[in-house]
Amino acid sequence: MKLAPIALFVYNRPDHTRKTLESLMGNPEFADSLLYIFCDGARSEKDKESVQSTRELIRSYKLENANIVENEQNKGLARSIVGGINNILQEHDRLIVLEDDCVPAPDFLHFMNACLSHYESDEKIMNVSGYTPPIEIPEDYPYDIYFSYRFSSWGWGTWKRAWNYYSNDPGILKVIENSRPLKKKVDCAGLDLYPMLRRQVYGKLNSWAVFWAINIIIEDGLSINPVRSRIMNIGHDGSGTHCSSDSKYNVKINKEKTSNLSFPEKVVPDKEIIKAYKDFHSGTLFKKVLYVCYHKFGRYINI
Repeated sequence: MKLAPIALFVYNRPDHTRKTLESLMGNPEFADSLLYIFCDGARSEKDKESVQSTRELIRSYKLENANIVENEQNKGLARSIVGGINNILQEHDRLIVLEDDCVPAPDFLHFMNACLSHYESDEKIMNVSGYTPPIEIPEDYPYDIYFSYRFSSWGWGTWKRAWNYYSNDPGILKVIENSRPLKKKVDCAGLDLYPMLRRQVYGKLNSWAVFWAINIIIEDGLSINPVRSRIMNIGHDGSGTHCSSDSKYNVKINKEKTSNLSFPEKVVPDKEIIKAYKDFHSGTLFKKVLYVCYHKFGRYINI
């Protein structure tokens, strides 16, 4: 099985970085994998000490398989991630991406590499996610993965062939608004996705991930999700760039070192799982009403 290079993006959270890196090192495939660590520069004077502590922590592991990039200037999360991915995919045909608050399961690398190898030539599959939200999977569902219209940025992977479609052109918003079928496809991934894109385009959000999610949908692509999550996000403690304190996304990660994965015979999303996934991201009935108002008026209204 071909091993994809790993890109780890860190900033100023040494404790989160330690948990993520040590869990990653616990994966059997880690020692034979190329590791790229991108350390962003301090945004302000108050961040310098924690940024330096994070870099010292990384150096203390003496990682022989690592290429460490320490930026002097602050790029911000979006520029750092997109730039790092672009650089790696100039030399490799696939990669696995982690941020400092995405703690991987013991078989995370096996899961990711198995999926990246199995679906390498399937143009329909554009992304492999290591995280899955706590949705109900039918008890009789026989596979280890399912197909989703939406990807998760918490431990994920892709191929150069798919990433070639990445675009952060704000004009993508108008394309969606002028196409009812496309708007419907976006909504199938969760009613929160279109408002996120509007906020991004109008400067109220700074996210690379919303563009990748939309790019996949526009290209009629799919993402692979694990039935049992291989990632636990520990950034919902208020320390993350986009993650507030919230237990909604808490999951129990897979603790077994899976040797063989069961893949569906056909690349067809399960309707029941798709509905559960959409409902999870669309939120409560109150949230759904708010999103419908946003879709109709372009802003939230008081109800």
